[in-house]
Amino acid sequence: MHSKRLWRYYLRAAERTLKVFRIINMTFIIGSTMIVIVLVSLFTPLFSKTVVYLLMHLPLPDTDGANNDAPPTAYVVLGGGLTNDKNNRTILNAYSLNRARAAATAYHDEPLPMVLSGAEAPWLKAWLTEHGVKDIISENASMNTCENARFTAKRADLQHVYLVTDGYHMTRARRQFALNNIRTTPIVAPLPVSRSWSAPAHNLSHSRRSVYEVVAYLRDILRPQPNCRDATDVSTRELLTPRGHAHQQDPSDTP
Repeated sequence: MHSKRLWRYYLRAAERTLKVFRIINMTFIIGSTMIVIVLVSLFTPLFSKTVVYLLMHLPLPDTDGANNDAPPTAYVVLGGGLTNDKNNRTILNAYSLNRARAAATAYHDEPLPMVLSGAEAPWLKAWLTEHGVKDIISENASMNTCENARFTAKRADLQHVYLVTDGYHMTRARRQFALNNIRTTPIVAPLPVSRSWSAPAHNLSHSRRSVYEVVAYLRDILRPQPNCRDATDVSTRELLTPRGHAHQQDPSDTP
């Protein structure tokens, strides 16, 4: 009788062990499959499109005292960087140039004052002026997205604006502007390379950008960047002072 009980105990233990191994094996198979799918999707348009969709649907902080029915009263264009042309002159890089093009197109449909934010402001102003944009306000001091929002709020009295940047950067930028009591309506500028099922290298570039923005967004929430100066740390004169001289950008200068 004792040996039968012992045999049943060992049998039940073996059955439980087999169940555990089946669960581990199934978890491993599902996990490995998901990892392979994600890795493969990095080279397709699916990954970056999914990330942008999720970012665009994240909630934004409330803006205090803003009239939610008031239409936008200005455009705000965020700089995307500078580069050098073949003559070693400083020019807008492809990110900034695409943002300037998107802003100019919107301006000609609905003329409103245009605020240019960032060290790229002089070059953006030169390009936009050449393309028929008037009533430009420059904020030349900001060096990151957090400062874009803080210094724009200091430079101009704004409650609701059209915000011009690329789709990956948009949610993080809109959050910073909301924290500074400026509502935003997005105008999405394209990235220099487009997604395509036949261009895995381009898709990987989009995937890298989307991963960076997710990490940056989480950083802004969990551990805000320490190098974001307060508006009181920068004088109005510094906001007004260009950080460089922009020449007229020839079409051949396009990166």
